[in-house]
Amino acid sequence: EEVPVGLSLGSPKLDAVVGVAIFLIMLAAAWLGIYQLNPPAIVPADAPNGEFSSARALKHVEVIAVSPRPVGSVEHAAARDYLMQQLSAAGLAPEIQRSAAVNADSYGALRGGHIENVVAKLPGTGNSRAVLLVGHYDSVPNSYGASDNGAAVGAMLETLRALKTAPPLKNDVIFLFSDGEEVGLLGAKAFVDEHPWAKDVGLVLNFEARGNSGASIMFETSSGNGWLVEQFADAAPYPVGNSLAYEVYRLLPNDTDMSVFKRAGYAGMNFAYVDGLSHYHTQLDSVSELDGRSLQHHGHSLLSLTRRFGDLDLKEVRRPNAVYFNLPGVKMVNYSGVWVLPLAALIAFVFLGLLVYGVRRKRLSVSGVVIGFLAFLASLVVSGLLVTGLWKLLALWVNRNGGAPSGETYHNTPFLLGFIALTVAITAALYVVFRRKVSLPNLMAGGLLWWLLLLVAASVLVPGASYLFAWPLLFTLAAFGFLLSRKDAEPIGAYKLQLILMLGAIPGIILLAPTIQQVFTGLTVRMAGAIMVLMVLLLALLMPHMEALAQWRRWALPAIAAIVGFGFVAAGVVSSGANARQPRQDQIFYGLNADTGKANWLTFDQAPDEWTSQYLTWRPEYQPVNDFASATTQGWFPRAAAESVQVAAPNIEVLGDASNNGTRTLRLRVTSPRQAPHLAVYVDSKAEVSGALLNGKQTASKLPYASASRANRWALQYKNAPPEGIELVLEVRASEPLKLRVVDQSAGLPAFPGASYQPRPAHLIPAPNPVNNSTLVSKSFVY
Repeated sequence: EEVPVGLSLGSPKLDAVVGVAIFLIMLAAAWLGIYQLNPPAIVPADAPNGEFSSARALKHVEVIAVSPRPVGSVEHAAARDYLMQQLSAAGLAPEIQRSAAVNADSYGALRGGHIENVVAKLPGTGNSRAVLLVGHYDSVPNSYGASDNGAAVGAMLETLRALKTAPPLKNDVIFLFSDGEEVGLLGAKAFVDEHPWAKDVGLVLNFEARGNSGASIMFETSSGNGWLVEQFADAAPYPVGNSLAYEVYRLLPNDTDMSVFKRAGYAGMNFAYVDGLSHYHTQLDSVSELDGRSLQHHGHSLLSLTRRFGDLDLKEVRRPNAVYFNLPGVKMVNYSGVWVLPLAALIAFVFLGLLVYGVRRKRLSVSGVVIGFLAFLASLVVSGLLVTGLWKLLALWVNRNGGAPSGETYHNTPFLLGFIALTVAITAALYVVFRRKVSLPNLMAGGLLWWLLLLVAASVLVPGASYLFAWPLLFTLAAFGFLLSRKDAEPIGAYKLQLILMLGAIPGIILLAPTIQQVFTGLTVRMAGAIMVLMVLLLALLMPHMEALAQWRRWALPAIAAIVGFGFVAAGVVSSGANARQPRQDQIFYGLNADTGKANWLTFDQAPDEWTSQYLTWRPEYQPVNDFASATTQGWFPRAAAESVQVAAPNIEVLGDASNNGTRTLRLRVTSPRQAPHLAVYVDSKAEVSGALLNGKQTASKLPYASASRANRWALQYKNAPPEGIELVLEVRASEPLKLRVVDQSAGLPAFPGASYQPRPAHLIPAPNPVNNSTLVSKSFVY
């Protein structure tokens, strides 16, 4: 027969008071876990010369980000010249690396373009290997690029200034202001493949942004990162990062310049701040919207790590991967990954020992633990489905009102808090139901069994994520063991029991609270249902405290949490509406099909809005856009007939055509007679492209996903094409006819005599689509 646990203090009112007090303490622990990750304060412009000052760095950003600077634009050239001038003024000898770069190692189309890297070297006194600092200076066409990536550019120039105030470092420091990152990581690829300094690099530090605020997180490293993490944790004044991010990021298709260096075998670390996704690649990414604390955090890491690695031997920088994470008051915990499996084995041994002990003391039963296991599964499934379904309903309203640009709302915190509260309500309600059938220890053991299974899976498959399960589980098991050891159910000792159970749960709160916040920010509100799995995990550690509150009113916690949850969700909906400060995004582009002579206004929006309707009308025709986009672009989108502009269509000149052993080799020159800077070439037939040369360079990819994405649908995107065009050699099966479609693209929409189109109102901005606000001309060729 079940032995009562005895969490009641003898008075329902006292139980409620203590329960609320414990809740507030746990809330403070969650706040502490999140607060530790805030970026540091801004350092003013009058700070000592040897320090990094974001106020000084911001002066460079103000120049760089005065206007959008896409590859090949006048503004891009001005940014390049400014970099050359600043580097020369600092006493370096900068150079421009010009290249017709090719990058096959990316998703979708093959990428190429004419780029201009700005490169300079600060010589060391006894170089072992060089430290390479990287930040791209190009932007997307419709964004000022203050954070992405003007902040990195400003931080690099301010770091150079600070370095020059002290004696030289031992190692060379190379400053690479890379070009063409936004159009395919082209500058980084050109440096790795072609620049003579590339062979001297021992370590790469790359800086990026995917928002306008937040901590500068070290979110990616090369493999064998043990030594790098150790140095980062010791040298950086505000180190923020965790090995969970390393494990997650390497599974995602996302790319930065660091991807190029990692594939080439370089060691290094990647930094970015990611809060404020609604600003990413839009006009909102301006100097006025940039959080100076994020820039300061960039600079603290950049300067301190350059000084540290600049004086170390960089000939051998790899050790076994580390497990690392932030902890209040400790800066950063890090230990070798070789301890992951022994730690998991120890925890499994402790868990199994407690199960045996609990069964022998009749505090646990096999059937009870199974029910607890299933109860936890029910919480996972119901919470995930409800939050996912709720967001899908809310998104219909939020998206229609322009409040979710780039898949994220302008204010995501109310939604996060609301979904957390609703998850608490669901889990607490299910707890009340299952508690009638089984004891608290059995329910808790069933939940902790899930923790153990996830720990084992993480330790084997993604060892960098193991800490998230190992340490909370270990501390909770210690408290759980005390719970099982209680001799009776008397109120005497209940204070002590609740205190121990709270202390056992706090490590999990401190680790999981910032993780939930970071993952929610990184994966966006669209993934809220999946992210709430972490919240249910956390609640498995807090079952005793739900039990304590239930001593007062059984349904109080579910009811209060539900009310709070829906309140926050409502606040999120209200705060996400579009206005001048939170503009809606839209898009329009012009396409002329030179094969048919017909032109259209087109958009990738689902429907016209009050501004694009002047081009599309309120009832446009819906058709595919395959005559101007890749064949892999799916969906039917609004279009409306437009007047045809009188321009020359893109052209292909055949320079050679030969067949050998069933393979046909075509040498082609692709040009834009109207001098449009961007060219795209698509295969529109079933002909299989087995090989290609672009401007004499091989384009074969070593990455399976890259070749697979282009199988039988070969495609090329070339940016900043020269007036003479590009030379393309394609190898195809001789038996198959080859149909190519060429699309050239220029910035801006055509103007027609007598037509008067109104400018975008203040509450609308261009969406971050590379063809937005541009003119495209398409023509097909069959061979």
